[in-house]
Amino acid sequence: MIKSLIQSMVVCPDMSKTYPKIQYGKGIYLFDENGKRYLDGSAGSSSVANIGHGRQEVADAVSQQIARVSVLPTHAFSSEVVENYLDRLVDFAPAGFQKAWTVMSGTEAVENALKLALQYHQLRGDTKRYKIISRWSTYHGNSVFTLDVGGMKARRELYSKWLNNFPHVSAAYNYRRPGEYNEAEYVESLLNEFETTIVEAGPETIAAFIAEPVIAAALGAVPPPENYFRGIYAICRKYGILVISDEILSGFGRTGENFGINNFGVVPDIIACGKGISGGYFPLSAVIVSEKVMSPFVDTKTAFLGGHTFACNPVGATVGNLVLDIIEREKLIDHSKNIGAIFLKKLESLYEFDIVGDVRGIGLQCGIELVQDKITKQPFPAAMGISKMIGEKSIEKGVVLYPGKGSVDGISGDHILITPPLTINEEQLDEIISVLRTCLKEVTTEIKKQRV
Repeated sequence: MIKSLIQSMVVCPDMSKTYPKIQYGKGIYLFDENGKRYLDGSAGSSSVANIGHGRQEVADAVSQQIARVSVLPTHAFSSEVVENYLDRLVDFAPAGFQKAWTVMSGTEAVENALKLALQYHQLRGDTKRYKIISRWSTYHGNSVFTLDVGGMKARRELYSKWLNNFPHVSAAYNYRRPGEYNEAEYVESLLNEFETTIVEAGPETIAAFIAEPVIAAALGAVPPPENYFRGIYAICRKYGILVISDEILSGFGRTGENFGINNFGVVPDIIACGKGISGGYFPLSAVIVSEKVMSPFVDTKTAFLGGHTFACNPVGATVGNLVLDIIEREKLIDHSKNIGAIFLKKLESLYEFDIVGDVRGIGLQCGIELVQDKITKQPFPAAMGISKMIGEKSIEKGVVLYPGKGSVDGISGDHILITPPLTINEEQLDEIISVLRTCLKEVTTEIKKQRV
């Protein structure tokens, strides 16, 4: 069972497979050892290469910083480049944020955010609060702790004896809402489930709620229904629960806003961000913290009990600062919003295929769900590997997508996540659409042959 679950997941690398060897990247394209060109429709491992590949100015800045100093003993020193960058991250966040620090991976950022929430409550004397509430069919990192917080059943299965410490609720998944509900009724049912779960778990034991603004890799760019986050936020405030926005995939312009949560009219207490924060030019992530959460640390002069070897690294700060320069100079956030709307319309043309059940997304965080039957929304059997087939065919045709599985029940359900660099233009969007159309035709034909 475990082996079949792992095989159904997107894992890298697959030790049994030989991959093309990429020699270099330029803009939104990658080039392999044979000179073949690939449009990077996933921007690295989804939403990373936001500013495109091969930026010489970033390479030059990194070289210059390394020549000065590449790492510091952060228990003893800081540096101007780090301090300036952390201030800039705070300014990039919504109003009311006060402090930031960097680590290296999305998992580290999320884990630091969760640790911070626990320590916040401890400092305030609220010592019973330790539980993190999250949603099924979401992903918050690949350490055992963050897998326990997250809700991807396939990724959790191998470690099941180490997990199950925290409550989970249903994801806000409008495409698969029960047929008897309209959207407003569906949101009401989700909010009722959320509050009931809190009450049953003991409100006095819950430290924080964590969510991706748009559910990315686990479901394929699923945005929330209208007023969902407003309702969640109000319930969290009612019970003294912190709100953590997991912006690893949806931050830094991906959804046409600085952060994905900005689309939904609420301000979280803590932001965890990564991936596009560095454009892929350095392993970098960050935690950005509101004044509210920082207050007990400041008042009691208490240090946060986190810290990593490469936290607040000056090379990372150099890269992050330059990425923000490029995002602002080239107006990539507005571009993501505008061209993302165009892309979504183009993707909707794929409804002509019987297996395309849903097209969704915000900005340049877009997805397609694949089904056997559009009326019943019945998924394909997991063993068919429909999303994997499309992903492999698209690579053969020179476009890299991000296929996923398990969107219905953790095992069944196929989707494709599409997150190209924010620098993409309309002509390049058409390249993606053309390849997708060809792949869908081929897969549809193969499915029909199997049924004969």
